[in-house]
Amino acid sequence: MDDDVLGAVLAGGTSDRMGRPKAALGIDGVTFLERAVATLDGVCGEVVVCGGDEVAQGRPVLPDVTLGAGPLSGVASALDHADGRPVFILAVDFPLVTVETVRRVIGRGPMRGQARIARVDGRIQPVCGVYAGDLAPVVRERLESGDRSLMAFLRRVPHLTLVDITDGSLRNVNTPDDYAELVAGYDDGDAGLS
Repeated sequence: MDDDVLGAVLAGGTSDRMGRPKAALGIDGVTFLERAVATLDGVCGEVVVCGGDEVAQGRPVLPDVTLGAGPLSGVASALDHADGRPVFILAVDFPLVTVETVRRVIGRGPMRGQARIARVDGRIQPVCGVYAGDLAPVVRERLESGDRSLMAFLRRVPHLTLVDITDGSLRNVNTPDDYAELVAGYDDGDAGLS
């Protein structure tokens, strides 16, 4: 367990493509939010939920710094709460993420000005990564600029490391079809993991 790392589950957002809150979706009686919190509990010294209305296992729910500003606002809330500690950010719509994946992305942990971010099939996943605590001013600057893109924020990170994840644990669930496919795979006993 890395007691110095704050785990933060991003559970806000409008879930427009899904049509209902993704945090409350479940597999085998366990919600996506509960799964994310349990996974981060296996690695991080403290776990919080950023945004959303769902509460998981009594964890603090941090409001977004700027409402309606997307995931970057949740990252800002987590970094503010961390008070200089590194933060592992995990979006709630990665329900199959494992403790091993989180540990692999954290690696030796971020140094000053560093982020270590998962990459799946060549695509950077900025909502599955660890961010050094000293990146809080960079996040605030991006929010204030009006460019709230996580990718624009990553371009300002002085030291960015990408960690390739190939085990299927970062399967993203955004639409009803994604969810139906996930549940069908889970019922078959493999949950789409390769």
